[in-house]
Amino acid sequence: MAASVAATGTGWALRPAFAATAPGGDITMIKGPHSADEAKFEAMIIDDFKAVAPDVKVSFTTYDWANMNAELTTGFASGNPADILYLVDLIYPAYAKQGALHDMSALTDSPDWAQERAHIPAFAWDLAKQGGGTWGVPVLGAVYNIFINKDLLSKAGALDTWNKSYGDMMEAAKKITGGGTYGFSVRTRTGDFAFWDWLPYVHNAGADLLNADWTGCGLRGAEAATQFLIDMHQAEVTPPVGSMSTQEQFDLFKAGRIAICHGETPQIGELIANPPGFEWDVAYAPPGEKAQTVMGNFGILSIAEASPNKEAAWAFIKHWASGPQVKRFAEQVNLQVVRDDIAAKMFADNPAMQKVQQDFVPRVKGIQPHPQILKILQSIWPVAERAYRGELSGAATIEEMCGIIDGIVK
Repeated sequence: MAASVAATGTGWALRPAFAATAPGGDITMIKGPHSADEAKFEAMIIDDFKAVAPDVKVSFTTYDWANMNAELTTGFASGNPADILYLVDLIYPAYAKQGALHDMSALTDSPDWAQERAHIPAFAWDLAKQGGGTWGVPVLGAVYNIFINKDLLSKAGALDTWNKSYGDMMEAAKKITGGGTYGFSVRTRTGDFAFWDWLPYVHNAGADLLNADWTGCGLRGAEAATQFLIDMHQAEVTPPVGSMSTQEQFDLFKAGRIAICHGETPQIGELIANPPGFEWDVAYAPPGEKAQTVMGNFGILSIAEASPNKEAAWAFIKHWASGPQVKRFAEQVNLQVVRDDIAAKMFADNPAMQKVQQDFVPRVKGIQPHPQILKILQSIWPVAERAYRGELSGAATIEEMCGIIDGIVK
């Protein structure tokens, strides 16, 4: 994965009070890799930490994204998990409910960290809280954007109109589709996390997976939005349902054969490293009945409840989450940050990523961090696959999904 790396300082400006009370001991951090160079990038962060906490030895290891639940569960069950864990918002709630994570409320609310805390906006903190606790410090985000082929849209006379409304997007897609070229593409398979492409349309309708107090389904109101996506597939302006993986759809976009393609920001690196034979840009879905949102999936740095050295773990999390460190890492791996004090300074040599960081992130509406959220998404998505194939209406889809959700949370 290619990345645009802007020049940044590598040091961490510490207040003298912290330096004077820097802890000691050994700690381990575990994280899923965001790059083939993950170990190298983490070593940079650890080396900078040594300058201010020389008595702390930080070891870094990774889990496999495809097996993260199994690997993390094994670690917790051993009684000796990693001290610091990078956890995404899909999985941390279950571990928090099980008591495997340390409630970090007292740490994140401490007066001596108030200035740093203030640079992380409320929406990100909301994604790190559930059950009355704060289970980590939000640091990174993956935004699910749309890639557009400007040449295809221009040829169809829709470059300036395709994202004005869902109707305009449908019209543009119909004009472009033909001869092996498709106007529109979303992921459709459960294993490809296809729900990320559906949720912005749900949120645009003012709906959500769960209701406000998380006691039942919140999807009612998203019937028309879901019907629109069904209609797009039934109009045959998309690749056949279930026929392509995420990468295969993106490869088709790179080949100039999809005009409006749902994707995610790490793919920007592929387009920069190997420019396609057309002009492209990043965008987000047209406005719905209530809003115009962007989907984001976020990661937090948590402390294991079983960690024997929580003081050193907290010191390293503060370091990792600091502006200079998280900025450099995010630029190296093409991810977004949640800190509002560095967003305007990022991706100076990467206009697409800069656009996502500055314009898209403020529109993000993420998932509700319920302990059963992953089970909910995996359980309802086969219903959407059937709907996309024309077997269900939008209203029937939402009704069946709500029955599943209510059965899980009630």
